[in-house]
Amino acid sequence: MRFSITLLLFTLLGLAACESDLNPGPLVDFVASSRFNTGNRRLTTPGDTVATRIYARTQGDNTLQRMRITAEYQPVPEGIIYPQVGYQEGEQPSFTLVYLDTTFTGSRQEFAFQSVQPSRTTAGKETWLYEATDNNEDKGKRSFFLRLGRADSAYIYHSYRIGLQAPASNNTTRRSFLALRSGLALPKFTVYKAPQNDIAQQLVDLVYIPNINTGPGLATLSSKVINLKSSWPIKRQTLIRRTTLTESDFTALITEAQFTTAFTGGTRFSTLNSTSTDTSYTGAVTKNQVIAFRTPEGISGAIFVEDILATAVPTLVLQVRVPKR
Repeated sequence: MRFSITLLLFTLLGLAACESDLNPGPLVDFVASSRFNTGNRRLTTPGDTVATRIYARTQGDNTLQRMRITAEYQPVPEGIIYPQVGYQEGEQPSFTLVYLDTTFTGSRQEFAFQSVQPSRTTAGKETWLYEATDNNEDKGKRSFFLRLGRADSAYIYHSYRIGLQAPASNNTTRRSFLALRSGLALPKFTVYKAPQNDIAQQLVDLVYIPNINTGPGLATLSSKVINLKSSWPIKRQTLIRRTTLTESDFTALITEAQFTTAFTGGTRFSTLNSTSTDTSYTGAVTKNQVIAFRTPEGISGAIFVEDILATAVPTLVLQVRVPKR
């Protein structure tokens, strides 16, 4: 994948201290500041965001060939039901997300990249690895881990609050794509093209759809309002339905049977005109609206539209509840 981005070039002043290394591969460093994360952290807010700025440069006359950023989640980022006894950290299934995979041509010797990346909404650990490769296939890397604790291990449902940002044609960094079961809100550059991003694509259930006339909405990948074409070969067939549930009804949803009832009792959305109905596009959402969904795995859940922010970066603030598996 060739990734176009406005590079942020800056001097080595302010870079986090580099580990002493005899590796001939590229030097990779985090930029240290009060805003950017450079080391291991314990998070307190599910779905929090972490800002980083990375700088990579080759040694000698070597040139950069590739930059790859991955996040390994242990356990998986979806809500899971923990064993009653004998739980040991690291023994549960893990998942690795390719956050960025970009290649370079020509004589480039340095690369700078800044991002505000999502963190997990479930309890566990995630390890972010930044790896640069040069023309000799030598590699340089840096990493940090984030850890989130939650007092919900005995719950049979997973809940989280997330901000989904409006997409922009000139900005691929906005987190406009949502994986409902995990709560990961991903940017366009993570999910846009296969094959490097096909695993990330298969996580996504919903996309923020802006509309300057009626207001923003949510759509699944099968909706005609999204034109993904060949760049997204495998699309999750998540379904959404309108409900008459209130905020109190939403917060009372706990069991799998209740989530299923919320979905089966919902109705298709009216879109485009009064006679067309849809299970893939909400049309304009409203504050305090409750939307039911069903994933391709047959898992039903619910979304509460907490707020609709018309800021410089328009954002839908959503609360989501979904059974653990």
